Order: sequence, then C-alpha cells, then structure tokens
Amino acid sequence: MGLAPPAAAAGIELADVAKAWRGGAALQGVSLAVPAGTVVGLVGPSGAGKTTLMRIALGLLEPDRGSARVLGVSAAAIARHSGRVGLLLDGAALEPGLTVADNLALHALRHGRGRVDAGPLLERLGLRPLVGRRAGRLSQGEAIRVALARALLLEPAVLVLDEPVAHLDPALASTALDLCLEAARTRGAAVLVSSHQLAELQRVADRLVLLHRGKLLLDGEMAELLATIAPAVRVVARPAEAARAVLARRPEVRGVTVLRIDGVEALRVEIAAAGQAAALNAALHAAGVAVDAIAPERPTLEELFRRTLAAAGAGR
Repeated sequence: MGLAPPAAAAGIELADVAKAWRGGAALQGVSLAVPAGTVVGLVGPSGAGKTTLMRIALGLLEPDRGSARVLGVSAAAIARHSGRVGLLLDGAALEPGLTVADNLALHALRHGRGRVDAGPLLERLGLRPLVGRRAGRLSQGEAIRVALARALLLEPAVLVLDEPVAHLDPALASTALDLCLEAARTRGAAVLVSSHQLAELQRVADRLVLLHRGKLLLDGEMAELLATIAPAVRVVARPAEAARAVLARRPEVRGVTVLRIDGVEALRVEIAAAGQAAALNAALHAAGVAVDAIAPERPTLEELFRRTLAAAGAGR
C-alpha cells in the first residue's frame, strides 16, 4: 500500500535539525514549517546551509539531530512515495541521451503514470520548440526549465526547488516563479524555493526563511518582516551634497544613504514615519536645492537581507 498522509498535515516540517560536516556545522538546530498552500522563500549567502536543509527535507540526507517530516510522515519514507514530491536539486539532472519529451515521459512512467499532458507547461516555459532535442544538447537555462517542468508535471503536493530560476532571463524567471505560486494557490501545494533573485522571490513568497552559517536568522510572514524596515523616501536633488546636509538636519530623518543608480546619484532617506515626503520636499526647496524626484520607497527583501546579515556581523 502507498503512504497515506493525514489530510491536514503540514507540507514540510523540520524540528531542531542539525548537520555537521568535517569542515564545520552546516545546520545548527533549525526548525521550520512549510504549510500546504504556502510559498516559503529560502535565502542566505553561499554556504549558509540551504541545499543541506533541502536535502534533509526530502529525506535524501540524514540529519545528525532532529527530524524531518513531509506530508505527515518521515521524510525518508515520503521521498520514495510516488509522485507526491516534485524537486529540483543539484542542477537539472536530466537524462542526456533522451529528448526533452522523453525525459518528461520517463519521469511520469517512473511514478506509475502513463501519458501526461505536458503541453501547458511546455508552452509557459517556452519549451515547445525543444521537445525533440536531446537533453545533452540543451543550454543551462533550457535544462533548468525542463527540470522545472518535470518537477511540476505530476502536480505534486510538495515542491522543493533549489535555484529554479538560475540562468533564466527575467521574463522566464518571472514565469517560473508564477508557476510555483499557482501550484500553491490552485492546488494547495507546499512550496519551498531558494533563489538569489530577491525581487522576484519577494513577489511570490508568503513566508521568508533566512539562513546564515547554518542558523535561522529570520522565519516569518514576508509582509510582517518587510514592515520592520523603517519607512524611507528616495531623493534625487542638485547639488546632492547640499541636499544631504539639509536632510540630515531634519528632525524626522533617521539616516541618509548615498546611492548610485544607473549613473545617477540618489539619496535614501530613512524617516520616522510614512507620509513625510512633502515636508522634506518643502525643506529642500526652501534651502535652494533643486529636487528632480522624491518618492516613498517600498521596503525590499534586498534591504531586509542586507540589514539582517549586517546585524549578524556578516557580509552579503
């Protein structure tokens, strides 16, 4: 008989998971959950332990301490359960001698499924012209798209995707993450996805997990974590040094950072509360500073990432 996870079980659950290699600890007592119907974004610098965490979550690696459960049963057991988990780890890992179409068909057959219509996925991921090409002749980006189509093909209840948008152009990266979001929203899949494309991840993730040196630095709702960033406005003014001096003296200003974007110098101005752009604009004009642009700045995952690592004494 196949495994029958409880209907209300969380997608993925890690409890006090630790793993050490000869060079040091990869994970240090990490606990997290990926509920059904939720996209959890996993971020961290290189070497933070993200891939190790994913391999343990899939039952492909045994933790030194703690436990991993998928759909209510041991991760080691569910990893062998046919078709309920879609994954993309360690690159595309396709059969190089088979065509794109045959790689997808083989995946279905391995999980006891007959013909599965891959047409919609091929269309969304721009793969239809490649169905007859052998996987060994694909570019890196093409192979990643095929691997993502394979992970989604059987409409799994759990998706674990390590850098699924690596080597993709911005439009295809957006489409790939949209597919992850749709899996959660329309089928109730539990999705754990890592990516260095933080702006795209911010767009689709419901929750955020940030790892650094095997430790969990952040774990929470994306919107709530972003709300911890102080409100700010972006100012482009001339002369910039005069603008900076004026703003630094304002009582509502908490800090001024100089930015250079596409060759243009701008100021990121942290303020005590939202809605103070008009007052800053008036103060600059009164001081004879020409303001080219001033607008509220939306909190970003990039900024949250940078601040969290800085507080932990780490570089990006």
